[in-house]
Amino acid sequence: MSKLQIPDFLGIATQLKKDTRLYARRYCLQWFDDSFKNQGFTDAAFEAWPKRDPDKDPGRAILTDTTFLRRSLAVLNEDATSMQFGTHVPYAAVHNDGLRVRTVQNVRGFHRNRKGKREQVKPHTRRRDTKYKQRKFIGESKQMMDNLDQWLLNEIEKRFKQ
Repeated sequence: MSKLQIPDFLGIATQLKKDTRLYARRYCLQWFDDSFKNQGFTDAAFEAWPKRDPDKDPGRAILTDTTFLRRSLAVLNEDATSMQFGTHVPYAAVHNDGLRVRTVQNVRGFHRNRKGKREQVKPHTRRRDTKYKQRKFIGESKQMMDNLDQWLLNEIEKRFKQ
C-alpha cells in the first residue's frame, strides 16, 4: 500500500504570505508610477490631470520636469498587516491633494532706473496666494485593490491545488 503525501499547508501559507507582500509592494509602486505615464490617476475610473495653465512648456508631460517626484515613490512604513506608500519630497502633498499655499515675501530695499531716473524702492512685504490644482498620483484605488484581490485568489487556488 502506498503512503499518501499530505501537503505542508503551513509551509504553503507562510510562503504565500511572503510572496503576497513582495507582489503587493511591486504592483502598487508600479500602479502609482503609471499615474505619471498616463498623466492621471485610476481609482474606480481613470481621471486625467488638468492641463497646465498657461502651458509654458508644451509637449512635456505634467509633473515630470526632473522626474524627481516620480522616482521618489517608495514604501514608507511596513508592518505585518499593512504597507504605507508615499514619498519624501516635501512638495508632493501640494500636487497630490491640490492645496492652497499662502506665503509672505520680504522684499529688500534697492535702487532701480525707471524712465532714465534713479529711484529708491523701499523694503516691503508682498503676500502670495497660490492655488495648485489637484493632480493625484498616489492614494487608495478601487481598481488596484480589486486586481490585488483577484491575484491573491488565483494564487491561493493555484498553490493549494498541488
